[in-house]
Amino acid sequence: MAVSACALAACGSTAKYDNQPRQPLPVNLTVFIGASGISVSPSSVGAGPVEFYITNQTTQAESLQIGPAGGQALASTGPINPQGATQVGVTFSAPGDYLLRTSSNGAALATALLRIGAKRPGSNGTLLTP
Repeated sequence: MAVSACALAACGSTAKYDNQPRQPLPVNLTVFIGASGISVSPSSVGAGPVEFYITNQTTQAESLQIGPAGGQALASTGPINPQGATQVGVTFSAPGDYLLRTSSNGAALATALLRIGAKRPGSNGTLLTP
């Protein structure tokens, strides 16, 4: 009987923990750089972490910059080889319009518009997340 009382006393805890909200799960966006320009899909998401998967389908190396319209870049890539791919992550904290700009040898080539909406809900209730 003493053993079962000790075992029951070890179960549970009186410590209190704050249930801190988790960040939203990342959203994956694809960026296509081609001879006719640049496209991003989807073209609008809520604020939070975003992973960009970028493919360069041109015949020359291209770089990509991501930033607010009229502002400094939040992220950029190095030159992406022809027929090459890369990825870059950005956490958008504020809604607004953001531009994806390509350049080759320092010359601006094309832009695409990405609309960031209100912050996405956190991932507290999502299963199998770290």
